[in-house]
Amino acid sequence: MVFVAGIDEAGYGPFVGPFVVGFSLFRVTDWELDLWKVLESAAKKKPARGDRLSLWLNDSKKVHSGKYGRERLERSVAAFVELANAGLPAADDGLDQFVRSAPSGPARWLDAAPWLGRMEEALCPLVSEDRARLDAAALRRALEPTSCSLDDFGCRAVPAGEWNDWIARTDNKAEALFSVTMDVVRHLLARTGHAPLRIELDQHGARRQYGPRLSRALGPDRVERHGETEGGSAYTLHFGKRAVQFRFSQKADENHAPVSLASLAAKLVRERCMDRFNRWWAKRLPGVPATKGYGVDGKRWLSEAEPQAQKHTDPALLRRVR
Repeated sequence: MVFVAGIDEAGYGPFVGPFVVGFSLFRVTDWELDLWKVLESAAKKKPARGDRLSLWLNDSKKVHSGKYGRERLERSVAAFVELANAGLPAADDGLDQFVRSAPSGPARWLDAAPWLGRMEEALCPLVSEDRARLDAAALRRALEPTSCSLDDFGCRAVPAGEWNDWIARTDNKAEALFSVTMDVVRHLLARTGHAPLRIELDQHGARRQYGPRLSRALGPDRVERHGETEGGSAYTLHFGKRAVQFRFSQKADENHAPVSLASLAAKLVRERCMDRFNRWWAKRLPGVPATKGYGVDGKRWLSEAEPQAQKHTDPALLRRVR
């Protein structure tokens, strides 16, 4: 058996709210196994119209779109959390537990943001415990004939205050992105011991060369480069007798099921944190409409809220510097 992991992020561009890196880790018989085919009885890229049983497993932007997007997103995440937790009640595990589990960052950054702090509420409030268990059972039945399993599923959430601290240390937004991603990679390396591991990731912008950065971040004995092209870059990092593959590719969240699953975790945590953000600020600035934090609307919220927001919180915990 070998391991394949997917990593993806949500919230890289917004001006407010957390940046979140999601991950999934599957134990599989072969790296080339198509997990969408394995899981197709329970989860699909886009279930057919009228199919209300199948889960959605795709790029989070597609799953989360439309009137029922949040419900689809929560249901998929709840099912896979239940599957990864081997029978624990996923719907009631809680947002706080999911965010603070490894590879979480320093707790002080979550505690400092008053709209985050202890997030004692459900991770997936739209999903019942029974629904999550039924969906997880369907996923388990799909995986069992191939002896595959979901061994880990989670995220690394970075509140605005911590993100600003990363920027201060790296002086570069792309380097901050890579550094947080490497926190997740180190977690995956530790979880898989000495077993063969392949990690699938989206490209970081237009970057093609990752070898030197991987070497500095992870300290392998040797980095073997397989290719660095516009379409993707691939490497094998050698740690003694252990080989770990990294594949950065375009649209990885649409082409690799573990990356799609990672994107769902990242997106849901980002959305749930923004739910809390908007509720907290609505009580203090009731005249300022809620925001998702992206683009023009993020700027709109800041322009309306910032003149009064300093009465309620440290500005460094609210606005991202980049």
